[in-house]
Amino acid sequence: MRTRSPWMLVGALLVALVALNIGLRALDRTTRSPSGPPSSSFATAPEGAAGYAELLRRYDRAVVRLREPPSEAELDPRTTLVLLDARPVPTADARAIGDFLRAGGRLLYAGEDPGWFRAVHAELPPWQPVPITRATIRPGEEVGQARDVAADGVGLWRTDEDVLAGNPKGALAIRRRIGDGEAILLSDASPLQNRLLAEADNAAFGLALAGPPERPVAFAESFHGYGTASGVEAVPSNWWWAFGGLCLAALTFALARGRRLGPPELPDRDLPPARVEFAEALAVQLAKTRPRSEAVRTARRLVRARLARELLLSPDGDDDAFRTAAVSRGVDPHLVEPALGSGFGEDDLLALGSTLRRLEREEAIA
Repeated sequence: MRTRSPWMLVGALLVALVALNIGLRALDRTTRSPSGPPSSSFATAPEGAAGYAELLRRYDRAVVRLREPPSEAELDPRTTLVLLDARPVPTADARAIGDFLRAGGRLLYAGEDPGWFRAVHAELPPWQPVPITRATIRPGEEVGQARDVAADGVGLWRTDEDVLAGNPKGALAIRRRIGDGEAILLSDASPLQNRLLAEADNAAFGLALAGPPERPVAFAESFHGYGTASGVEAVPSNWWWAFGGLCLAALTFALARGRRLGPPELPDRDLPPARVEFAEALAVQLAKTRPRSEAVRTARRLVRARLARELLLSPDGDDDAFRTAAVSRGVDPHLVEPALGSGFGEDDLLALGSTLRRLEREEAIA
């Protein structure tokens, strides 16, 4: 019976562990509660913005999540940079965003009073803490077919200049030209959050704010606590659990397969003796048999049967037929004569044993 290779068992174990890990991840995704920091594109909580990122992706927008701060990232002016509830914004990042806008970039900011933005554009209107639940979009090509925006915030801009959406109390969204680029500033991020994205015309409004379809959209996630990871820190925790399981499985396999407190395993298995050795042993036993005549008779019958099989004759054929067939097939006469004799002495027995041994050796070689 052929035994299975240990590597096949190891491979099957690896496949089982990978399947288990995939199943656990799928179960985690289906049973995980909504979570994440507010206005983050990673967050699935009601205040998160994962729905907005998925909306852009479904409308064939390239979506990128920046984990490094803007001052350390290479901001492409052909990109729309999204900052939702990003605070505080360090001075170095504000300068990088200003350079990005002046080079032709597009900024979508949503949140409370962005004091940092005055370092980029000094003519920023005051932000006033006024409750906002609804805003009307002013007609224009910048917002497509959207007309009404639902909100749940506490802030509006106090201005009438370049207003995209607002109500009698103030502006919810304004636009500012900076160099070759432009900035879209929302006084509150709630219209783009998961909880209100499906209300009124918020989804269409969000698509229009991201700019033309050919512009990739980059969500700045460093302001929500997501930093760059490298080396060992970049390995997901689920992978560490899988590695631990593999190590434990390998140790268990080694303990199960290894010999403990015993002799080393033989390199080769024991094989049965060759037929020549069997014939020699049989000849010795026949020589010891009493009475001698029975041993000679048995040996002659065995040799005659083997000769008949080789010469294609019947064992009961006459002696002349054996001699004629042996001559025609080139068989040594010394192999034929002991089987055709009639004596029962010890010499006859030894001759028959020697003949049987030669026949066995020739058959084994053939």
